[in-house]
Amino acid sequence: GGLYVVFVKNQSYKVLGHLLSFSSGVMIYISFMDLLPEAIAEIGFFNSNLWFFFGMIFFAVILKVIPHDHEEEESDHGHGHNSTKPINATINKKDKKDHYLNMVGIRTAIGVSLHNFPEGVAVYLSCLKGVDVGLPLMLAIAAHNIPEGMAVAAPIYSATNSKWKAFKYCLYSGLCEPIGAVVFGIIFNSFMTPYLIQSMLAAVAGIMVFMVLKELLPASLKYISVNESVFSNIVGMMFFFFSIHYLHQMLPHDHGSGDHGHSHGSHGHSHGHSHNSPQAQGINFEKPQKSSHFNAFE
Repeated sequence: GGLYVVFVKNQSYKVLGHLLSFSSGVMIYISFMDLLPEAIAEIGFFNSNLWFFFGMIFFAVILKVIPHDHEEEESDHGHGHNSTKPINATINKKDKKDHYLNMVGIRTAIGVSLHNFPEGVAVYLSCLKGVDVGLPLMLAIAAHNIPEGMAVAAPIYSATNSKWKAFKYCLYSGLCEPIGAVVFGIIFNSFMTPYLIQSMLAAVAGIMVFMVLKELLPASLKYISVNESVFSNIVGMMFFFFSIHYLHQMLPHDHGSGDHGHSHGSHGHSHGHSHNSPQAQGINFEKPQKSSHFNAFE
């Protein structure tokens, strides 16, 4: 995603707005259609929501710590300096916009990095269950990492015009996934449980939703209209839906355990469990299911 942004010429603020809104749609869809339903089915409705809102609060605190100039930018619109030449004012305004875009990209990179860490853990755990479980998860994560890379690289590249800086932040955030797998496999393997991983992924959903509402969508609305933003957002959701749908069609499924069949969406906790009961066909809002398998995206 980052390479696409930096090597496509004639980048414009309008294209940037569409990219940010498109990425917002992907992240919203992942949060509400993949991460949260899976967490609810595994650890229960109440616990999942607690971790979801904890993720929001956690990321809000992080954004408070990171310096930003939103207030300065807003105050600049309310004060006129007649002694400043128009061309200098234009340059100053462009500098402020570039600085704002750069900070949006950096904060997005931090948010993506935070949610890449537990995703790396998710891939690690799934691969322990078998390649037939780990490979679809890995491809699903790779698919949604493309627009996330765009969301990181686009504002930074537009602000700095530096291909290396835009790619660098994408690289740093992307490396958090293998780091998550390595750290978990070496250090925390004896402490982490499927319950804790699902709790982390529910918190990740909260982080992603907060990041979309606080950072990506407001930034996109600076460069495109509301209707255009809504359209790109929906296209992003549909893109992720179809990409996951066709991945499930293309990849082999596990048929080796009798009557459990295919695993799709938030209902895919089979792999050794029967789906004949009514509770297995929906989300459990009462008690967490006792499942020995961790399956975040299938």
